[in-house]
Amino acid sequence: MRQSNHSSSRPLCGICREISLDQMGVSDDGKMQRHQPTYLALKQSMDHGCVLCRFIWHALGQSNSREGDRGSDTLAHVSEKYPGREISLVVWPGVTPTGYLDRIQIITSGEIPDADTDDEDGDDGPADPSMHPDHQFALSGVLDIFAYTDDPAASHGGVTGRPLPTTDGSSNDDFAFATQCLQKCLSNHAGCGRRDEIPRLPTRVLDLGPFDGSRVPYLLHTAGRQGQYSALSHCWGGHVPITTTSDNIEEHTKAISNLPPTFRDAACISRRLGIRYLWIDSLCILQDSKEDWEKESAMMGEIYKHSVLTIAARAARNARNGCFITRHRDVQHVDSSTEAQTISWWAASTFGIPHSKLNTPLDSRGWVLQEKLLSPRILYYGAQQLYWECRRTSIRQDGKYHYIQQDAVQPAMWKERMDIFAPYQSVYPNFNRIPPDWTEAKHELAARMRQWYNLVEEYSGRQLSFHTDKLPAIAGIAKEWAKSVDLFYIAGLWREDILAGLLWYGGKTATNPPASSTLPSWSWACYSGKVSFWAAHDSTFGFSDYSCEFVDLSFRASGALGNYGDVVGAKLELRGRILPVRHATRISLGKNFFVGPNIFGYGGEQIGVATFDVPPSTFDALFVLLVHAGVGNVGYGAYYAAGLLISPVPTEQGTFMRVGYVNMEKGHGEGWWDTRSAADYFEHIPTTTLFLI
Repeated sequence: MRQSNHSSSRPLCGICREISLDQMGVSDDGKMQRHQPTYLALKQSMDHGCVLCRFIWHALGQSNSREGDRGSDTLAHVSEKYPGREISLVVWPGVTPTGYLDRIQIITSGEIPDADTDDEDGDDGPADPSMHPDHQFALSGVLDIFAYTDDPAASHGGVTGRPLPTTDGSSNDDFAFATQCLQKCLSNHAGCGRRDEIPRLPTRVLDLGPFDGSRVPYLLHTAGRQGQYSALSHCWGGHVPITTTSDNIEEHTKAISNLPPTFRDAACISRRLGIRYLWIDSLCILQDSKEDWEKESAMMGEIYKHSVLTIAARAARNARNGCFITRHRDVQHVDSSTEAQTISWWAASTFGIPHSKLNTPLDSRGWVLQEKLLSPRILYYGAQQLYWECRRTSIRQDGKYHYIQQDAVQPAMWKERMDIFAPYQSVYPNFNRIPPDWTEAKHELAARMRQWYNLVEEYSGRQLSFHTDKLPAIAGIAKEWAKSVDLFYIAGLWREDILAGLLWYGGKTATNPPASSTLPSWSWACYSGKVSFWAAHDSTFGFSDYSCEFVDLSFRASGALGNYGDVVGAKLELRGRILPVRHATRISLGKNFFVGPNIFGYGGEQIGVATFDVPPSTFDALFVLLVHAGVGNVGYGAYYAAGLLISPVPTEQGTFMRVGYVNMEKGHGEGWWDTRSAADYFEHIPTTTLFLI
């Protein structure tokens, strides 16, 4: 056995000392290596000091079943009577043709012992008598493995994972990683923008001076000059210690010597990477001038798009936290022998490491989605490591290719689905619900519309400090996205696909508080909170089976963003069928159990399930506007019926406000529409012209 040059091994049990990558199937994904015979044996080994068994125990404890059971609950009932199943290890299946060996999967295997039961009723007992009857849940888990670059495991053993750094992001090794990523992208990735493409600088930037840091940064009025600049993506965290205002702008054009840690670190990063100019929103936009904010925020998308690099303070909750954060890791060195050589690899405990984007301050912010999608290159400073992301590739310091546990930088298909610069064929490579007679142009529009609805679903779940930013914070994406289509944008939707766009909904039980008093009720941006779209999973663009007809649209723009920002007096003219209805809460015990507001016609017919935008008590009369009857070519857009809940505006004849969404899926609950679709109840109703405001 070879001793690692980088660390000494910690105590391992005899089973862990015999772990072999070969037996786990480096060349054959079907191979498994047996580990501890039961969960109880694993616990006993952990209690006796085996650190790798401890990692495996905690990884299994993170399991979740489809029924919501937790691995920690199962492990809590381990005993001599219920010792649990056998544990095996297998190499994580490669996700590319070359294969990436950066983790192993922990699975439960082995034969289930026969159950001994004296049950008089003939019950065969639990499915697995080795497990507690109330916790029949076979556990699984993941362990990261990695090798140092100079280890045989990396050069010959195929281990592609690398150790998480212990430095805070400011070391020479960290900057070597960042510099290499930047230079390779600028030199080789034409689609990301090349080094010789010199953009026009934003209105104001920080001039960082010479790269040796001998000059205090100051605010530069660029007057249209060109130059390479970086941009900072950061979380304000409620209060920014320093901003530029009308009172201090003259002082800032001379020097800004009191930069908070996040800004100071960003300036250091930019200098070290050879980029003299830095754009930071709170310093480069006058924070006390509505006129300047509207003008500059209208250009925000272009600013990030044309930056040579975006520096993302991913782990910083505010400007005081900084980009450089002290890191810790818990690793175990293990030696593994093959016939030809002795290699070493490392197992890292994943428990306690915040992979979820919800646990990273930056990734939960609304403005950041625009910065992420429009920036050609992003260097993330995370709590555990640095991440590089450009339009061609993603690189992590830990060498991982594919994601684990909802990592916001590399989730499965996230980048592919959300990349507004990618060819439409790569946005949804499995997009196959397309009629064979469609043209290429129509196919592209369908894929792009599906992309938009998914973008809004992602964006609407993020946080904004000011509700008035709802449309401005996504305007840059909409402007850029519109370049690939020939559609007209209005209030977060697209006129040419407005009928599908109207069919959005929030949570099933809670109503979202209004986020705007000027946006129309039919716009998702009118409300706070996450929304979902009827058309998000299979685009309906161009289908002709709508039961409602778009006639006209009128509005007035109210700011520098024009139709990409807030609008006033927006009104939709439609022709469709409306049915007066009432609502009542009903419990359904059908295949989709739910408790929620049901919609009934006044003849007692059940129309569907409602998701209200506003509390039902706020209106007197209620109608359903049938938008889509649920009729389509089988396999090509055969969607269930859906409509809008609308309530009349007393002062305007024929004018309504949207107050909710109605799911009219046939057979949604027990006894619902056994022989008729809910849309059938609208057949006898003539179409009428109505307005939505």
